[in-house]
Formats: sequence, structure tokens, C-alpha cells
Amino acid sequence: MDNSPTRGFRRDSVDADAQDEMPTTSGLLEDIRRRLLRAFQRAVPRAGSRRAREEAEAAAEARPEELSSARVEGALAALRAELLEMRFQNRQLARTLLDLNMKMQQLKKEYELEIASESQDLEDNAVNQE
Repeated sequence: MDNSPTRGFRRDSVDADAQDEMPTTSGLLEDIRRRLLRAFQRAVPRAGSRRAREEAEAAAEARPEELSSARVEGALAALRAELLEMRFQNRQLARTLLDLNMKMQQLKKEYELEIASESQDLEDNAVNQE
């Protein structure tokens, strides 16, 4: 005897009902499959673009840091060059001041010798006139 749960139902009628529903079910499954595929295909590029966007954002965040670091390094290099130029000018000015000081001392000695010579000449003239 058949003790299966389908006892009392004709197996042929169940199979026929399933076959009647199959085109509808298979169409529905096909529609769901297409929708899932489209959704997945949209999600994959979005994830890719999300990754690309995240990488671009990380690069954009790093870029200002790199730019500001480059600007700081550039400014430091410019300041170093300016400092070297100022040191060079400072040495030139110091040499010029030393040269001017030596020239002033030389002129002062010449002037004092000239004054002494003139006063000697005046004394000699005064003695000669007497």
C-alpha cells in the first residue's frame, strides 16, 4: 500500500499543476534573476567607483599635506638662500667699513702731518722774519 502523503491525490494532477505554474514561475524567476543581475552590476561599478572615490579622497587629503609640505620646504629653501645672501652682504659691508676706517685713519694722519708741517713752516717764517 502507498502510505505517502500524496495518497488520495493523483500524482499526475500535481505534476500537471506544477507544469501549468512552471512558465509563470520560471518567468518570475527569470525576472528576479535579471533584476538581481542588474542590481549587482550596478553595485559593482559603484563599489569600484566608491573605492576610486575613497582613493581619490585619500589622495586629495594627502595632496594638500604634500603641497603644504612642499610649500614649507620651498619657503625654507628660499629663506636659506636669502640668509646666505645676507651673510655675504654682511661680510662685504664689514670689509667696506674696515677699509673706510683705515682710509679715515690714514687721512687723519696725513692731515695731522700737514698741520704739523704748516705750523713748522709758520714758525720757521716767524723766526726768519725776526
